[in-house]
Amino acid sequence: MEIRDLDREISAGKIGRLYFFYGQEQFLLENKIKAIKKRIVEPDFEEFNFVKIEGKKITAREIENQVLSVPVMAERKMVVVSKSGIFGNAKAKDFAEVCELISSLPEYITLIFTEEEFDKKKEKNLDTVKKNGSVVKFDLLSPKQLEIWLEKMFEERGKTVLSKDISRMIEIVGQSMARLFNEFEKLVGFATDREKITAQDIESVVSKSLEARVFDLIDDIAEGRQKKVLEGLGLLRAAGENPATILSLVASRMGELLMVKQLLEDRVSADNIAGYFEPRKHPFVVKKLCEQSRRFGEDYLRKMTLKGARYAAEVRSGKLDKWIATEVYAAELIKK
Repeated sequence: MEIRDLDREISAGKIGRLYFFYGQEQFLLENKIKAIKKRIVEPDFEEFNFVKIEGKKITAREIENQVLSVPVMAERKMVVVSKSGIFGNAKAKDFAEVCELISSLPEYITLIFTEEEFDKKKEKNLDTVKKNGSVVKFDLLSPKQLEIWLEKMFEERGKTVLSKDISRMIEIVGQSMARLFNEFEKLVGFATDREKITAQDIESVVSKSLEARVFDLIDDIAEGRQKKVLEGLGLLRAAGENPATILSLVASRMGELLMVKQLLEDRVSADNIAGYFEPRKHPFVVKKLCEQSRRFGEDYLRKMTLKGARYAAEVRSGKLDKWIATEVYAAELIKK
């Protein structure tokens, strides 16, 4: 089932008995759960008719107990089971029992399983869900979808923002709806009674994502600005960022730059390059990758991609301290 199909079900009030929700965009996933809850759970009896259980220790018996207990003073009951991992292990006893349960759910129930990640190789485990309900994947939204979403939210709050400025906001925050929503709230609060939110407001108020700051770091590396690279790493350390994440992002960016450089040499357009990424990269990001790739040699990018992977492996194995590995890797990047 596509998200738009789920939206139609919610709007029409035709909520099914069984769903499996998963994907990177957990903010959107949680919003759909709230929308379903609003449709079928009466607020006065929410304590009895809405149950959320979470964690790897959830058993089939716990789920069954919640599902088979009838709603109180209402026609419907909603049970949400999060991050149980039950469908990720077809050999587990709980998996077999859950499959039996969901094959004959009572009419009053809406049972929703949610996971942030789900291995595609285990997709066959969802056959019983598909037979008796719906599977919905929540991928990160495309840049265009995010622009439409943000524009609508700004309008609802009585604010006007130029399309190019909304696009810039997505560029520096990233494609996470949760982060974008937080920055949206900051902007609206900052503008107070002003109707127009400007590009300057966005640059002054909106916090850059770690990915955007890594882009800045690579700009400094390309220009040989050693002092700024070290200062940038120092600021990230002071902000409490995970050095292993920084190392992984920089190494991944080197790999992306290598791929983009090769595609440009094959005369692939920037728009088509965006399609090589999953999820699809924002046009600003692709433009930036194209610009940065031209400032590095192919041999350098290949060598640094491999070195980054090697340092990351040594960090995971405990052979190298995370910050030492990150700083040494940065120092080697500067010596291009």
